[in-house]
Amino acid sequence: MNSDWIIFITMIVSPCFIAAEIIVSIRNRLFHIYSLSNENHAEYKILVPIWGNIKYLENVEYLSKYGSRVILCTTGDESEEFCTNLETLAKKYNFLLFKDKPKFEVDKIRSNSEQRTTSGSMRDTIIRNVLHTVTTPFVVTLDADSTTAQDISFLVGELEHKKYDIASIRIVPNNTHSSILTQLQTFEYDAAMNFRFLCPWLISGACHVAKTDVLKNIMDRHSLFFQGNDVETGLLAITLGYNVGHIPFIVLTAVPDSFKSWYRQRLAWSGGEFRLFIINFKFIFKHPVFWFYGAVVVILMFPLRWLTLFIISLQLYIVIGLYIGLTFYNHWGKKNRYLFLMPIYMLFISLIMVPFGILWYFYMASKDKNFGIIKTKIKYEES
Repeated sequence: MNSDWIIFITMIVSPCFIAAEIIVSIRNRLFHIYSLSNENHAEYKILVPIWGNIKYLENVEYLSKYGSRVILCTTGDESEEFCTNLETLAKKYNFLLFKDKPKFEVDKIRSNSEQRTTSGSMRDTIIRNVLHTVTTPFVVTLDADSTTAQDISFLVGELEHKKYDIASIRIVPNNTHSSILTQLQTFEYDAAMNFRFLCPWLISGACHVAKTDVLKNIMDRHSLFFQGNDVETGLLAITLGYNVGHIPFIVLTAVPDSFKSWYRQRLAWSGGEFRLFIINFKFIFKHPVFWFYGAVVVILMFPLRWLTLFIISLQLYIVIGLYIGLTFYNHWGKKNRYLFLMPIYMLFISLIMVPFGILWYFYMASKDKNFGIIKTKIKYEES
């Protein structure tokens, strides 16, 4: 393919998605003022998955005010020390405790892990299984390092008020000023969360709210592939005909503040994106624009982006100028001096993380013997 064709494709495709970004940005600005319902719903449980090391339960003080509404969910294969510490916390704060059935022999009990897992089926298996024990009509899943800006009761009340079956929320980094990387991720999260107004099924794993029977039905069909598990939940919800909405309820979470932790997370995320957009390419028939962007523009066209680095042309400068201008338009109010680095940051993800993510997907799939193919048939049978 010669340089003229590369420029042609760049000029045709890029303006389409620049226009989409502008539409989302305008919509977000128009609907930025949003007040939650005053309904304060009490019939819900907060599911907090925790395993590996008790230190990962970073929001225990925040959760303390919810008492018995909280269910700490863990595997049946944790170390004795971990289980003792978890039981102590549960007793201290009146939390409920769900411990899944063991899957390994006694001599294979997991010891405390010093590193968070970025693959595997533990998180989703725990959530799937605990849902079969929950009797309240609503549930909120919340990561062990996340907190909320408002009382969770208002989130549940809003779900009921809007007559949603399941809803995405708005994730906001709570450590914005820890490093340059966290500041750049704040811009990135802001842009990603704006898309929830158009695609509410882009559910975030850090927190989402649902009717208990709805989430139970979804998780019984879930592939349990960790990376992309949250979006899979949303995809299954709309495929099964549920009413999926977006509630701009702010949930605060920590984002990686060092390059090593960021790289490790993004490598896994890129693998998850390959799993969603390529391995489950069939969803292009349900979401043609979104899947075309993710599968074709982001993943399949990454070699063309490498080639365009060696092409100097007026057209290319125009596209880059439009992108930089859009970046400033979306985030100008934040007056952050690191804003000018966003194009470089996104270019690094596009050129480096995308191809590495393809390799990482196959590593995760072979390691866990799970290719993450999304189906609607029930996978879970209670033993």
